[in-house]
Amino acid sequence: MIRSSALFLVLTFALLAAGCVAIPTKNEPAAYTQAIVQDAIRLYSQEGRQAAIDHYSSPENVDGPWYVFIIGEDGYTIAHFSPEIKGRDPALRVDSTGYFFGDDMLSATEEGKWISYVATNPDTGDEARKHAWMVRYDGLIFGSGWYEEE
Repeated sequence: MIRSSALFLVLTFALLAAGCVAIPTKNEPAAYTQAIVQDAIRLYSQEGRQAAIDHYSSPENVDGPWYVFIIGEDGYTIAHFSPEIKGRDPALRVDSTGYFFGDDMLSATEEGKWISYVATNPDTGDEARKHAWMVRYDGLIFGSGWYEEE
């Protein structure tokens, strides 16, 4: 009996180890950002559009420099923790250097696309280069990013 219990435990741990996937940490900002966007798409798929909009329109969505935003089919931002950004016209996506990043955002594909622009880091209040991962899913664009540190 002890032998079969030990074998069961060994097989159970082997199966668990085989199914484990490494979860990126904040020390790997690109991979962490991509994981956040995937989680947002998963929440949208499981709980629906309005649940995703409500969740990602909340300040509780902010995790240091990371937060998710969602752009609607018409190009307007439909979910963002900042009320000033929610509903923003796509023509206003210009950073402080004059770079118009709106077209880059709207050209995101289902495979995903990296874009870079200058934005205010909510964690520090300072402007910094932001690297954003954008993925088109079900007609919407899901994005998140991180800020370069000086």
